[in-house]
Amino acid sequence: MSGRSSSRARGGAAPRAGAPAPGVRALSRAPLTARGLAAVLLGVGLLVAANTLGRIELVVFGLTLLLLTTAAFVTLRLAGRVTDVERTLSTDVASVGGISQVRAMLVLSARPVPGGRWHDALPPALRAVVTEDEPNGPIGDLPPGGRGVLPVSYAVMGMKRGRHAIGPLETAAIDPFGLARRRASAGGRTPVTIVPAVVPLRALPGAPGATGGAQATTDRHGQGADNLIPRPYAPGDSMRRIHWRASAHHGSFMVREEERETTPRAIVVFDRGARRWSPDAARGDDEGFEAAVTLVVSATWSLVRDGYAVEVMDSDGAPISLVETQDDRRELLVTFASVGPRGEDTLDRLPTGIGNWASAPVILVTGRLTGEDVAGLAPVATQASRAVLLSVDPRGDALERAARQGWHAARLGTDIEAGWLAATRPDDDTPAFGSRAFAADAFDLRPDSGSGGGHGRR
Repeated sequence: MSGRSSSRARGGAAPRAGAPAPGVRALSRAPLTARGLAAVLLGVGLLVAANTLGRIELVVFGLTLLLLTTAAFVTLRLAGRVTDVERTLSTDVASVGGISQVRAMLVLSARPVPGGRWHDALPPALRAVVTEDEPNGPIGDLPPGGRGVLPVSYAVMGMKRGRHAIGPLETAAIDPFGLARRRASAGGRTPVTIVPAVVPLRALPGAPGATGGAQATTDRHGQGADNLIPRPYAPGDSMRRIHWRASAHHGSFMVREEERETTPRAIVVFDRGARRWSPDAARGDDEGFEAAVTLVVSATWSLVRDGYAVEVMDSDGAPISLVETQDDRRELLVTFASVGPRGEDTLDRLPTGIGNWASAPVILVTGRLTGEDVAGLAPVATQASRAVLLSVDPRGDALERAARQGWHAARLGTDIEAGWLAATRPDDDTPAFGSRAFAADAFDLRPDSGSGGGHGRR
């Protein structure tokens, strides 16, 4: 896939999701059209009438209709057809709620195509979007006498994350008299990765991006960045590192000491234990689990935007993704296109799983949460520089107990930004971006050959 998606379809009209056009009925599997069926019935009726009435002209008319229909059927089988399909999408990966343009090249055989219709099969995870320029969605006409290559396009909206496929393309060709029909499949299935939507979130209080910085300074020294700190000359220092201006100022030799800069770290923990989610989560039908996935990727993107390098891990410390650059963010989305619950419950291992990252901000996203679960999370809240807990299904006083331990806790619903603000800025009721999800390309997600989208000839 290449290019970028647009929140508005070609032609300038706001897209609206719609059902396939009525023309899909033209792709009937019947070998005869209504006209052809009527011709056969009439021909048979004329032969029966001729036998009853003894009229030779009725025999001629009946045989003519039957022979004409038979000739149309045979001619149609020998006529040209669509032999191959090459599809591309306007985005490197499709996203939930995002609009993508599907462009296809229908390769026609050397013999002229007699006409008919084409229909590209869409998975339930993609919905056709009707626009002024493309009112029929993934359905169109095959021009009579056409040959060579026929370019077509239509718009789709991602409805459900995961790895899916478009196709195959089905065609229904009709003879010039409109008597017979030939239905066939062309090309194969083009894989499409639909990634979670990304919601822009407010920065954590005290985040580097919130204060205008993106890096923190450590006490490690050596051949590093550009921050030069002169220090007194010591035996063994290279003469090439003497800082002459500082030496003149201090009246003694001073050498350059480069102070390294390092990116501050943050942790996002996604508790995927199956017992914390409904059985529908494994099929992608649990709204709570999907909201948690959106929150995880959105929080990670926002933390990276604000200057953090983010470790996304499971509740036992098993790494899911390390996100430091824009390319890493793209890979994160592709990874989370197919993330689901797992059988083992490991939330009680979180204090030991975090390890050396304990001084970083910790964002914990979980499903069902009880007071007993919270009791084992106290060490994380005390060691993290800021501990944020979002639960889709908190039970009893779990959130209150978490708050007493030092967690900034809140319930996570379908409004991702509201849940984030409730946990990170409970006293701030001013929304920053508006409560709506954005397609991944709203964050300048550039195409990448290593992404999970599909393209090429099928």
